[in-house]
Amino acid sequence: MGTKERRERERQMLRQGILAAARDIAGQEGWQAVTIRRVAERVEYSPPTIYEHFASKEAMLLELMRAGFVLLLADMRRAADAEQGAEARVVALGQAYCAFAWHNPQLYQLMHGLGVPFCAGEGAAQPGIALAEADAVFEYTLAALADLAPRLSSRAELEDAVMILWATLHGLVSLSMSGRIEASPECRARLVDRAVRGFFTAYIAE
Repeated sequence: MGTKERRERERQMLRQGILAAARDIAGQEGWQAVTIRRVAERVEYSPPTIYEHFASKEAMLLELMRAGFVLLLADMRRAADAEQGAEARVVALGQAYCAFAWHNPQLYQLMHGLGVPFCAGEGAAQPGIALAEADAVFEYTLAALADLAPRLSSRAELEDAVMILWATLHGLVSLSMSGRIEASPECRARLVDRAVRGFFTAYIAE
């Protein structure tokens, strides 16, 4: 390996270490505790070194948001691909969505702007910002519902169905995170299953 390749590998390793440090701090103290200085201390580099990789804290958070949606989509694909039949695939991706949130609560909160102190300004990571990675999750869910309910022929109908399903799952996740639903993993999985199947009955069934 040449010098140039080695330096690039080291640069990418440090970049990933920076992102991991931000997640660690958030997991221990919440996203408000994540600052460039705190991250620099965690990875044992100076703040200017962090700025060589990320122009601001917001840019760092935005990169974590993108990574989160990539991981979420991978989990949903893996779960759905293991099932046979359109209905089972949608149930599986719903379970994967909620499991991701429960296993990665800080990352999920960041991805959805829940209690995350975003700053205003050019290039800042704002809740609701358009991300290709989030769009990919949306499109994957839309395609799964299209397979399940071919009668939803218009794009608008399918988009509405995705939003209703997401709102249902997000509600369960949020109530769980806030302590309003205190249940075992088995109970939470059962609630997700019933919620998704209830969605089928209310919005998908002929």
